[in-house]
Amino acid sequence: STYRIRLRSAWSVANKRLNVEFESRCKGLLQLHAWLPVAEIPFGQSVEDICRNGFKAGHVGVSFHVGNLQLPSLYSDGRDRGGNDRGHGVKSRGRSLPAGRRLYEFLLCRIGAGRSYLIDTPGHAETLALPPEYDSFFVRHSPANEQVVDEEFPGVLPRHVLHHEYLVRDPAQALPVYLVHFEFDPEMPELLNLPLCDSCGLQAALVYCEADDAILCRPCDSRIHSANKLASRHIRVEINRRPNAPLGNCLDHLGTEADMYCAECKLPVCQHCRKLGNHSAGEAKKHRLISLREAYMHALKASTSTANGILTERQKVESQQVADLDKRLVTVQESTQVLEDGIYDQVQLAVKQGQALAEEQAALFMADELEAKRQLDQAAWMDSFLEDHVKNLPPPDFLDAWLLHAKVREEVNQLGRLTQARASATLRLEGGLRLVADDSQAWQRQAGDAPGGVASPVARPRGAGSGGRGPPKTRFLLDG
Repeated sequence: STYRIRLRSAWSVANKRLNVEFESRCKGLLQLHAWLPVAEIPFGQSVEDICRNGFKAGHVGVSFHVGNLQLPSLYSDGRDRGGNDRGHGVKSRGRSLPAGRRLYEFLLCRIGAGRSYLIDTPGHAETLALPPEYDSFFVRHSPANEQVVDEEFPGVLPRHVLHHEYLVRDPAQALPVYLVHFEFDPEMPELLNLPLCDSCGLQAALVYCEADDAILCRPCDSRIHSANKLASRHIRVEINRRPNAPLGNCLDHLGTEADMYCAECKLPVCQHCRKLGNHSAGEAKKHRLISLREAYMHALKASTSTANGILTERQKVESQQVADLDKRLVTVQESTQVLEDGIYDQVQLAVKQGQALAEEQAALFMADELEAKRQLDQAAWMDSFLEDHVKNLPPPDFLDAWLLHAKVREEVNQLGRLTQARASATLRLEGGLRLVADDSQAWQRQAGDAPGGVASPVARPRGAGSGGRGPPKTRFLLDG
């Protein structure tokens, strides 16, 4: 937050037809209000075109931002000390105004985020197909800098930064609501800073000690009032509850401090308002006025108790949900290790069985080969034996030996005939491994299902906030 930003105008750009399409498409989905810089509207669309016909999302989608937006040149010296992802860096789209001020244009939209698929950068969405049970992409941003310290203005408390970025591909999931123009003046002094600590003079003072009549930061308060038992008894209050704290200026008369509060108009009132201003005549003059400090303390007490009551119940539910999800995540991580071990065991068993089958097939063919060679050797042996008889025996003895040799050949031909060759020696893989979730819904990954080797999460039932498009189709992890 900064005091140097001032709202110039906000136009409603609601479109009944687009609203009907949005409500129909996003019924049951998680819906959020998100910002889109006019300078970053994709596909060359104009604001007028979007308000009439809706967004053109395309394959990449449109990027929307929830939470903090970091503008360029936030510092009075004109330097942009960005370079981190603590907030969304907006392109220099602001139109120049006098005295260095700039005007920025944003579209405030409603988006149907639903269940979001986590990615590291927006560029990853260009190569990914959004799984059917998801509705949008959620861009991961590092939470390392959850607090931002303003180096230029001492006394400004660290700002808690919230920045969520969603990519939506379906144009019906984004509805423009307002066109907002706001002005930013980097030269304007920051008025949201607190007074500095009376002790160190470096950090913002957060507590007031009446006994010491001093305002202190948390570290100095802890150091000073833990020095001895007497100092530890000092009563300290929050700095905004200290006596004689400045009340602030009147909204209509900026140079005059407001001291009263109109209970009917719900506005602070100063002495000029009561004498010559909006509460000096007519019906407003009869309104009941109370002390501004009294009204402030009453509202502070009421808001604190009400907010704590609402947030406490909500935080209990959300904390329990986070704890349940953490347990499920641990279970998934543990089951993943068991799953990997099981897959490795199955693969090793399959490899061993494959090796055994291959050895068996090889042994069979080797046996056939040896038998064929033996019969060839036997035929060659008989031929050489006959050749010896031809060369060494006289005709009467050769005729007698030839009759015996022909008889042996006939017996070998009938008894030792070669077996028919085996049909095929090819080994192939059949079947596969299948991963099944506890709800009996399975996912598979085949060639082309996940570009770049990115696997989708295990399928799970869709809740009330996830769109209700039905369960995903069953898929096999590995398929031979």
